[in-house]
Amino acid sequence: MEKSELSTRDRMCSVAGGMAGLLVDREIPSRLIPFRGEFPLLDMIEAIRFREAIRSTMWIEDLPPKFLYAAAEGSRIARLEREFQHYLSRNGLKSGDFEKLEDAEKSEWLQRWMEADSVSADDLVVKKYRDEATPVSKSLGDPAMPVAEKREIYDDLVARRAYWDDLCFEFGRIGWEKKLLNLALYIHYGGDLEVVLARYKENHPDYADRIPHSLAYYISYLRTGEATSVLHYFLLEKACLSESRLTALLTAELRERLEEVFCWDGGTNSAWTVGIDYRGEEKMDEIITTLDIEKGREYLIFGNLTIKPFIMETKETLLKENPWRVLAEKIEKNGYMRLEKLNAYADDIPFIEEFNERTKNEPEYQLHTEILPYPFIGDVLGARVVLLMSNPGYKVSSNIEAHEKMSDEEKRFVIRAQTQAMLLEDRAIFYSGPEYKPFNDEQDWYWAKKTRIIREAVPGAETKIAAVQLMAYHSRKYKPFPAKMGLLPSQEYTKRLVKYLIDKNVIFVYARSKAQWLDFVPELENATCVELSSIRNACLSEKNCKDGGFEKIKAALTE
Repeated sequence: MEKSELSTRDRMCSVAGGMAGLLVDREIPSRLIPFRGEFPLLDMIEAIRFREAIRSTMWIEDLPPKFLYAAAEGSRIARLEREFQHYLSRNGLKSGDFEKLEDAEKSEWLQRWMEADSVSADDLVVKKYRDEATPVSKSLGDPAMPVAEKREIYDDLVARRAYWDDLCFEFGRIGWEKKLLNLALYIHYGGDLEVVLARYKENHPDYADRIPHSLAYYISYLRTGEATSVLHYFLLEKACLSESRLTALLTAELRERLEEVFCWDGGTNSAWTVGIDYRGEEKMDEIITTLDIEKGREYLIFGNLTIKPFIMETKETLLKENPWRVLAEKIEKNGYMRLEKLNAYADDIPFIEEFNERTKNEPEYQLHTEILPYPFIGDVLGARVVLLMSNPGYKVSSNIEAHEKMSDEEKRFVIRAQTQAMLLEDRAIFYSGPEYKPFNDEQDWYWAKKTRIIREAVPGAETKIAAVQLMAYHSRKYKPFPAKMGLLPSQEYTKRLVKYLIDKNVIFVYARSKAQWLDFVPELENATCVELSSIRNACLSEKNCKDGGFEKIKAALTE
């Protein structure tokens, strides 16, 4: 086989070396073809080392000279035998039946095959390796394989369920070290895990939910030598890292841990390895005990990485990346007056239009963009208790008529307050005082009523209670989007915000749609939450809070 005919796959150790590994120590390499030469190609000890080498080396050209020669010759013998078997099969003769034939008949079959497949007598001669001057078979192929071809091989390799579905049978058949080495080499040759995972999710949508678990397992194994550890739990359940952040973290770890090592009896041929801290959990425990909470959390996420692949979620990042800033700035430029038609986050508009088209015969569910959205109420980032709502209600009497009765100055006052809430700059869930009368008239005094009892029990509670809406836009009745429409772009930010609050150990109150909130942010399952007796009444009272929830709320507000 000429170099130009050899596929990239055939130059992989797992292919060429794998075929050769079955026969390099055989006294008679084939029971079908009478190869001539000095056998075995390698003695017993060399054969053991050869098999170890092909397991830890990707490309056949990276093997030491003697092993390279054995792999090339061994795989050539295996290919010729396979081709002869195919020839026999095409002509109605099984390999077992061929072995029972007389020598003369065997010779006739061999001659016909050699003529048909252009195999010469010299092709059946195998020479034993003598020194580095021994020529290597042409079947080796071009050792200068382009990096793009290597990346393509790994791309196909690591995009399988065996790498990303920890519940499937195939996942356990490949060792952690082997999978991590293949992932690291894929990245080394220019691969992108985000691209691989996007394609994997398209091909295996039913198993995509296991990707974060697999990512956390890999990171944990690299740092502790154990896939299931305290670190695995922390990354998924405590830090609540998103899939994209876990992917970035694993990529950074593999880049730093991939090493080129020299082996094979002091030779200069190279192999790759991934550094794994098999006693990392002990070191991790020692380090954590010397750090404060914030530094300890940062260490558990980033470990010893010299370059952090992302910025941890902080109050600063949430304020900076708030999608409602653009609309707020437009309102400010408009003199704190509502825009004429679309008071909405620009990326949400196509979704809103589609939803309103779907519900055009159900006016109670229509989303209203002629008034300002209300994604948050109160000092969300500083709150100790956060009510989880569905979406702001809509009443013509308060949202339209009450607003129109106000003077322009009063309208600006109300809209400025609503804009501050969108920007997470609100200070309380309810404001008292004569200057806030226009604001409370338009809001129908809703939160004043719902928080009266808790405010009487804990003075100043209004500054520590906030509310987050599942959807920011007003409607008379709430109706979730159909599953195939997906989430509003602005809801992705809400999800980030709630995860940040979970990490801050706030008390959540399911004021509306518990099941939908859990589906939206599954991490709420592990947060401290209070359920209300009436899902239609967001009142914070002892009677309306289940299972001692009112006392939990009071305790959180008095901390």
